[in-house]
Amino acid sequence: MRVAVELLPRGPRPDVVLLVDVLRASTSIALLFERGAREVRVTPSLRLARELDADLVLGEREGIPPEGFFASTSPAEILGLSLPEKRVVYTSENLPAALLAVKDAPHVLLAAFVNGPAAVRRALELARDEVAVVAAGHRGAEALDDALAAGFLAKKLLRARPDAEPDDGARVAAALLKAYPDPQEALWQSASGRLLVSRGFTEDLAQASVIGRTDRVPRLVAFEEVRGQPVFTLIADGPA
Repeated sequence: MRVAVELLPRGPRPDVVLLVDVLRASTSIALLFERGAREVRVTPSLRLARELDADLVLGEREGIPPEGFFASTSPAEILGLSLPEKRVVYTSENLPAALLAVKDAPHVLLAAFVNGPAAVRRALELARDEVAVVAAGHRGAEALDDALAAGFLAKKLLRARPDAEPDDGARVAAALLKAYPDPQEALWQSASGRLLVSRGFTEDLAQASVIGRTDRVPRLVAFEEVRGQPVFTLIADGPA
């Protein structure tokens, strides 16, 4: 079996994908399921998000929830919600592009520090030939926070499967991980982290750096286009 790492999505992978967008989508969506959500639909369009059938709509632009939105996508705020069996629409500028790149893989799971151990276990249960850890990046460029999380996940995969062969991307990400033994420090130094701090979301970095706080692993189960906009449906693997 192979363990591959891409620091930016390059297209479909042949087996299991662990898609990483630590600040904040893969963290926030895992926590939505921890708080009881039944499904999460992801779209980049604010207008479409308002129109989709849902119990609540989460999103923000420039750090503020737009009109008609229930709350932001802040992990710290999500931890204060109770969402038993709720259907959530989640808007993101970054995650949909990454999902679009990998959607044709047989299995696409969202992973972050908060659900990393559970995501690794689930990926190995599903994999036949490869687990690819794919970093979403930040505004089309490689992102330190995602690269570090990718290294963390690759290291756990290789420890669990010593017979697996890492590709060069996995080796690079694992080497980078050695330079940042504290995940929160890496999040603070990343471009995404600095942007969140500037908007007052300092607590999000603390919450996103907690390793293994949930066993919920978001899994892509459907893709559609609605009025020219992508809509991705995720449910959660793992204990409720």
